[in-house]
Amino acid sequence: MKKIIFVNAVALIISTGLFAQNTATINLTQGQKYIVENKITTKGSSEMQGQSIESNADVTSTYSIEIKDLNGNNYNMVNTISGIKMSMTMMGQDINFDSDKKEDMDGEIGSKLKNFINQPQSVVMNKSGDVIISNDNDSAKNRETALLLKQMGSDPKAEGYGAKMAFFPLPKKIKAGSSWKDSTSSEDGLTRVTNYTIKEVKEKTATISIEGTENRNSKVEVQGMEVTTKTTGKFSGEEMIDITTGIILQNSTTTDSTGSVSVMGQDVPMTAKVTSVTTVKPI
Repeated sequence: MKKIIFVNAVALIISTGLFAQNTATINLTQGQKYIVENKITTKGSSEMQGQSIESNADVTSTYSIEIKDLNGNNYNMVNTISGIKMSMTMMGQDINFDSDKKEDMDGEIGSKLKNFINQPQSVVMNKSGDVIISNDNDSAKNRETALLLKQMGSDPKAEGYGAKMAFFPLPKKIKAGSSWKDSTSSEDGLTRVTNYTIKEVKEKTATISIEGTENRNSKVEVQGMEVTTKTTGKFSGEEMIDITTGIILQNSTTTDSTGSVSVMGQDVPMTAKVTSVTTVKPI
């Protein structure tokens, strides 16, 4: 019996050691800076009183990230939304915005985004890729701005102001065919289940196939009215990751979803197709 216990203990120690060696981590360099560009294209359709209403939106957000230092297992970063450009058509109305244009920043949309654009945020991400601290001013005005950004398809705080778009930990020992999945949920009622499969590993780059499901059940207040959104969707795509650092070189996903938006007791059926393309470049 003692011999069996000893053998099992040794096996456990060996397997634990191998797991530790293969733990997924990101490996970043102090002082390195990155530019993260995320472009979201949305094509939506809703039905009101028997009439179909089409909407289209192109939103490009640019983040700058600087790795300040490594403290234990945590990377201290300073991340900044350096620019937002959008072109939208909703209910026959065209809406355009470019944060690089002073006249746009002085307008209605710009006045809401001033507290976000070019405002450095202190972000801490551990080597496992978790954002554990994000210092921002959670004022009522900023919450309103965050809601506006979410409606455009972006959630800077949840994304660690670009950090989660830029870095993804991979185990040291991976090969084509390896697969795993994870699930996430957010405070605003969005749950996602993602399946990852390694398509190929070439030199230092892994190409990964992504697919999964997402469900949203959220309530927000807009101009004094409660708006409830319920949708279900499926997404798929591909990303390329530097396996030595965990830097996401490029990510492209497409999501198809259906559901409804309820306002003042009226349900509005809707469908949407959302394509997101993200690139990360060192500077």
